[in-house]
Amino acid sequence: MAEVKLKDIAQAAGVSTVTVSNALSGKRGVSIDVREKIEKIARNMGYDFSRYEKKEGGYRIGVIASEMYMEMGTSFYWAMYQQIVYAASKSQSQTMLEILDTDMQRRDELPKLMREKMIDGLIIIGWHFKSYVENLVKKSEIPIVLLDFQIKGLKCDAVMSGNYIGMYKMTHYLLEKGHRDIAFVGSVYANENIMDRYYGYRKGLEEAGIPFRKEWVLEDRDLIAGNMRVELPDNMPTAFVCNSDLSAGYLHDVLIKKGFRIPEDISIVGYDNYLFGHSFADHLTTYNVDIKRMGTIAVKLLMGKIRGDEKYWGTRYVDSVIVERDSVKELRW
Repeated sequence: MAEVKLKDIAQAAGVSTVTVSNALSGKRGVSIDVREKIEKIARNMGYDFSRYEKKEGGYRIGVIASEMYMEMGTSFYWAMYQQIVYAASKSQSQTMLEILDTDMQRRDELPKLMREKMIDGLIIIGWHFKSYVENLVKKSEIPIVLLDFQIKGLKCDAVMSGNYIGMYKMTHYLLEKGHRDIAFVGSVYANENIMDRYYGYRKGLEEAGIPFRKEWVLEDRDLIAGNMRVELPDNMPTAFVCNSDLSAGYLHDVLIKKGFRIPEDISIVGYDNYLFGHSFADHLTTYNVDIKRMGTIAVKLLMGKIRGDEKYWGTRYVDSVIVERDSVKELRW
């Protein structure tokens, strides 16, 4: 027997799918007569009411992440997931994680958590294929929140780090330390986060009246395979602003191998405040991504959507602070 969907009930009742969803979930704005009519039709059609049953101990929150990002910079996204778990547990909610491979996204295959109706709401961590996320949002009958990325024009909530202003702050920090020859490390077209950070870097240079040099925008990864790599320019700057601490770690290793000293010869700043298992982590000046606050906002927002309290969608940007260590040398002109 085919699964009964909200649109099937809506068609039979002569109302919109939004009205059906509001009626079955007990939200306001639906008259008693219409609510009873929709519930009766749904039962006669064999609709599964389990997702609307009140659960003891909060909600079931699903989290999906791409295996590509769980492998590359694993610690950062695991840390973000742990913050989601912690925030959810404060409201007695359960969290389930599913890691998606690239082929699954190419096939537009729904996560098991959604196929088997195991969850009340979903948080998607990190960038996925645009078409895949759009398809999930289109097919989903549960609320979805995007964490650490967004898709312009998609009617879905997102919680983001303040990428543009954060990288502007890091560039301005180097300028205040006397640096004028500043390169950017990051594959600008890899995702929107890096692009926003790149434009924050450009704003910092523009405000200071420093000409932009294209040769000082360095790729940090293979856009197809995702492998990290950094190649030094022929004409070296005095400082590098890196789109992530992971990139800063790779840059550090290349510079040391070439005989450069940090910060005596070259200064480096990063972005994330998370460089797991690398000795440079204790020395790197970086922009702190407030993953605890981001995770808390994402969980609170999702639960509000599940309850029907949050009616509007949009992007929440979370700003933070610079964590100053000793990877930058102050220059005196």
